[in-house]
Amino acid sequence: MTITSSTQGSRLPFLAYLNFAILFPVTFFQNGPARLALLTAFALCLGGLAVVRRRASLPGPGHTALAPAWRMVAGCLLFGAVPAAVLFLSLGSPNKVRIWEAGVALGLVAAIVWCDTFARRGRERLFRGIPWYGLLLVGLAFSVPLLNLASGLLVPKLSDVATTTLDAARILAKGHNPYAASLDPYGVSNAHDPAFGGYKYLPLMILLHLPLAGPLGPMAVLWVNAACVAGLCGVVWGLSRGARTGDRLIAVALLLATPELAETALAMGYNDSIGTLLALAAFLVRGRSALLAGLLVGCSMSCKLMPGLVAATIVFPPDRWKSYAAGMAVGLLPTVLFLAWNPDAFIRNVLLFNLVRSPDGTSWRLFAPAWLGRVASLGALGFWLAGSAWLAWRSRNANSSTGAEGCPVRLALFVAVTLGLIMTGSTAHDDYMIWWMPAVLAIIPLEIGLGRRTGQGAG
Repeated sequence: MTITSSTQGSRLPFLAYLNFAILFPVTFFQNGPARLALLTAFALCLGGLAVVRRRASLPGPGHTALAPAWRMVAGCLLFGAVPAAVLFLSLGSPNKVRIWEAGVALGLVAAIVWCDTFARRGRERLFRGIPWYGLLLVGLAFSVPLLNLASGLLVPKLSDVATTTLDAARILAKGHNPYAASLDPYGVSNAHDPAFGGYKYLPLMILLHLPLAGPLGPMAVLWVNAACVAGLCGVVWGLSRGARTGDRLIAVALLLATPELAETALAMGYNDSIGTLLALAAFLVRGRSALLAGLLVGCSMSCKLMPGLVAATIVFPPDRWKSYAAGMAVGLLPTVLFLAWNPDAFIRNVLLFNLVRSPDGTSWRLFAPAWLGRVASLGALGFWLAGSAWLAWRSRNANSSTGAEGCPVRLALFVAVTLGLIMTGSTAHDDYMIWWMPAVLAIIPLEIGLGRRTGQGAG
């Protein structure tokens, strides 16, 4: 009897991403230890599922593929539990958009489990030609950012980095240095020093908002972020080139439905999407132009240190490092100019603040000994440096630096390093998760296609 592998072409990793995307922004999971425990428990569940599905795919006595109906039930229970809980808790919340987000998540869970269960069991021809199910999912998911943007425009709720960015643009327009100004009360209170009241992001962030701050006012941040969300959809689509159109559409749908991206960027105005867009665009163009990749990484770092700083060592092409370094130098030029304007204020607010800031309730380090937090951070840093060195060695020796085959590996390392640095840092705010989530969604369609091709080849 021929055993059909239950792992070929699976879309279930999308659902793992979806649960991550919903776990992080929920208020009652904000506490560091609770978040860490939930992630650990969920990872164990995924590991158990992988073992079961692996055993089901092995030929021999006692190894049988799971029936489609049971696979659907198991998938809905495992991956639908979190959005269902969020939906239940959101019913008593004043944030009605959150209720809709959880409902959309449940719809995506059901749709993708259905696809994963039946698409490879004699019904593949349903998904050939126009990927109608993917288009439907994109349409459903598009309502999440649209509602959040409408919420942000109709009921202004800009806070923190959104307001300080606009204040910095106004200060710069008057000819003053935003890094030497007092515009960040949170920085002052956290560091217990009035000298830390300057702007905390990099100067290109200010320059990008400067032309729009006057005509659009506070809403400039939301419209810039809306353009960046659209750009991230395009980058995810481009990075997953070679995968099936339907899988790529599902990736875009999940990106649009990600609560962090929709709520923090389009309702509250957190502007982490700009640096993320530039960093991931560098992965997209790396094989074609090292100069352009370096320029994009440099511009990302000139907006905000993360995630461009991580991307800088992972995108790095050892055989074309001169062009890459030249492009990065151009991208970092705004940073150099503002550094020369007032070195003390710039270094204090951009670099030193991140070293002296106190842990908050989003990080487990608030509840752990200080030495343990430092050891964890050093471990994440060591992993980053070792992984980057290995990748550079692999690129030079395997001659894969100019090919597309190395992209999933680079993106996977980028995700692992970024998430490791977040979870070992003194803060793990929801908007930080935007740094790695789009990269996950660019990887999964490629892995689905690889699994499908491997399964077909084995058969």
